[in-house]
Amino acid sequence: MHKYDVIIIGGGPAGCSAAARLAAAGIRVMLLEKSRMLRHKLCGEFITPECFPTLNRLGVMNQVMEAGARKIARLRLVGTNGNQVEAPVSEISSKSHALSLSRARFDHVLFGNARRAGATCLEGHVVKRCSHDGSMATIEAMSLAAGKMTRFQAPLVIDASGRNTRVTTGRRGVARGSRLFGFKAHLEEVEGIAGQVELYFFPGGYGGLSSIEDGLTNLCFITDETRLKKAGGDVGSVMRQTMLANGRARDRLARAKAEGTWMSGGPLVFGRKRRFEPGVIAIGDAAGMIDPFTGTGIQIALRSGELAGEAIIESLGSASMGDGFHDRTQLEAGDADHHIEGFGLADSVLRRYSARYELEFGKRMKIAGLLRAPAFSLRLAGLFGRVLSASPRLARAVLQGSRASQQGERLDKCSH
Repeated sequence: MHKYDVIIIGGGPAGCSAAARLAAAGIRVMLLEKSRMLRHKLCGEFITPECFPTLNRLGVMNQVMEAGARKIARLRLVGTNGNQVEAPVSEISSKSHALSLSRARFDHVLFGNARRAGATCLEGHVVKRCSHDGSMATIEAMSLAAGKMTRFQAPLVIDASGRNTRVTTGRRGVARGSRLFGFKAHLEEVEGIAGQVELYFFPGGYGGLSSIEDGLTNLCFITDETRLKKAGGDVGSVMRQTMLANGRARDRLARAKAEGTWMSGGPLVFGRKRRFEPGVIAIGDAAGMIDPFTGTGIQIALRSGELAGEAIIESLGSASMGDGFHDRTQLEAGDADHHIEGFGLADSVLRRYSARYELEFGKRMKIAGLLRAPAFSLRLAGLFGRVLSASPRLARAVLQGSRASQQGERLDKCSH
């Protein structure tokens, strides 16, 4: 049996951010990732300026740039009728540019950083079971290389395993017929997209293009179940009914061809979910998935990982675990940092994390939820795109509303 202070499931931005933060504080961390790095993920691969403070605190910004990240200075929204609105990144953020980098390289940088910070990082380990007896969690993980099961124990588990998590529950499913699915490919020979992100609306969904490393362009889009059934599973047919239904996107993709294989995923369920199970905290997409048109999924993942790490460190009241997390929970009830009004250390962690999660992401999730229906409605999708493209001020307000609040930004700047 391998014992740690914290076990983190999932080696994406959320899990790696939490692992690096905790390991740097002397906490014994196990990070389990089911795949082998490098590996691709279904993602818009857009790194907003709001990510930069976390990346700088992690000390990986230079590595991200060296991995081939491209600077994105402009955003363009294109309605179904071809009307469009442009906005410099500087008008919706405090920075002059965002970044775009494949998740394969981005996650590889973050995973290596967590390992250098002192976390024990295992690739190719699939979590099969997570149980908790009230004081200690037991994780059973299958090593894909060795073909055998290994057991790990810790008083606290962080679930960073993404939208398909089976560790934490609470998000309701969606009825058949109205479900949403995502597609992604890296494309060659897409011209005119350098330095900007373009978001295209079409009946029943939307999608985006952004340049990434090695001269490639990331295409990622979401559509409804109706169009997938009509396409009969053929990618070309899906494209014709979705992205290519937007004239501007059709022009951009006239000569494009996929480099590698297409990725797909779903059903996609957006919005918040319950973030806790006994002894388990959910972060990143496991805690709730914000709508991709906001472009803030990676930022929420990175920051929620930091918030979880900070909640653990502050609840301990020390930058070092000393004799270990489990033993430290036995401190006297009078120690307010470790045992608050009869609540154990895990309860203190959960309450701190939940309050800060809601402060930073609650409003943004609500705004995204309000815009979700018109973005996908067959009747309203065209109107939604036309209104945004015809009103630059409204479009910018929508984009700003999905970013960090002023309270969240102040907390972000002052948290270290």
